Amino acid sequence: MFGILSSPPDSNPRGIMETGKRSARDRFVLLDGLRGIAAIFIIQRHAEDLLGDALPSSYLGVDLFFALSGFVLAHAYGASLSEGRISPLQFMKARLLRLYPLYAIALALVTAYYIHMYLAGLPVMADEHVIPNELLLAFATGLFFLPSPVTISFNAALFLVHPAWSLFNELVANMAYALRGARATLIQIGIVLAISAILLVVAALQFERLHAGFRWHEMYAGMARVFFSFSMGMLIYRYRRKMPVMRPVHALLCLGILMLVLAFPTPRDWRWIFDLLVVFFVWPILLYWASAIVPGPRTSSVANFLGVASYAVYVLHTPLLDWAHVIAPGIANPEMMPFSGIALVTLIVAISWCVTIWLDQPLQKRFKRRILHRPALVQK
Repeated sequence: MFGILSSPPDSNPRGIMETGKRSARDRFVLLDGLRGIAAIFIIQRHAEDLLGDALPSSYLGVDLFFALSGFVLAHAYGASLSEGRISPLQFMKARLLRLYPLYAIALALVTAYYIHMYLAGLPVMADEHVIPNELLLAFATGLFFLPSPVTISFNAALFLVHPAWSLFNELVANMAYALRGARATLIQIGIVLAISAILLVVAALQFERLHAGFRWHEMYAGMARVFFSFSMGMLIYRYRRKMPVMRPVHALLCLGILMLVLAFPTPRDWRWIFDLLVVFFVWPILLYWASAIVPGPRTSSVANFLGVASYAVYVLHTPLLDWAHVIAPGIANPEMMPFSGIALVTLIVAISWCVTIWLDQPLQKRFKRRILHRPALVQK
């Protein structure tokens, strides 16, 4: 969701610190912009009372996150894992620590919100009130990044922090990547893609779209979404163009195509076909194309800003939206739409950037020094 939502690269390709600044050619700056824009579209989907009806295809941004994650992790860890310079255990520790700090903040905010609603005697959705035992259970499982057996959150999702369903799925894919994926052959990757594609077709037919995976009976769809797109991302990294070129106009075109797809008004009867076409073809082509483009200075600055904020935007936006309605009850006044929504989205992005720069990035530097620079486990 990252997964998440995909996060920025956790390390350089060799898993060690380097001196000096990496050039834009090494950082895939345009991919940061794609991830950031997709995250903002996800906010719009969850703020309908402030911004109007959700854009029809915005949920497909999650599939792009998964593909970006496969590409980025292959770049950051592929060689280190395949050559045994870091162990699968080190890799999974690094991934958990990359995701957990901001997730923990989101979990605390959501839990505090539900406690507030319970003490105030207010419903959290329609006429549904918080049940303390269910909240405690969901919080306890959420602490360990596990889905809850009860679903009391937005859309009956598997986690109190709604977007965490995709992060959990991505962690499962990360484990498979660490154990075998980094050394997988083309045939093995092809088998994973084929099985995942079949399950995606089944899910698209069952749910009439690919907006699925965040409830218990949809888990197979979520796993198919992550394994297909993640595997496609790592495959694209293997066969990417090795020499990116400066094409500012192409960079803007990539960003424009992304926004057009996420906002495309697909007729309901054709949505499942549209979703499959996007996941199977549009996102892989866009990723391959964008990974070979170095945007101009202005686009790079915006893309970098959005990329820095993207994971925090994704994981924090639902609790921030919830608390916004508590702090400013009149924010959902129809007369203030969509200006109140635009202002709130801007504020969420700004908060996310600040939290990432001032809190998360310093923590990540510490984690890297502790985990990635320990000798890898000797493999017989």
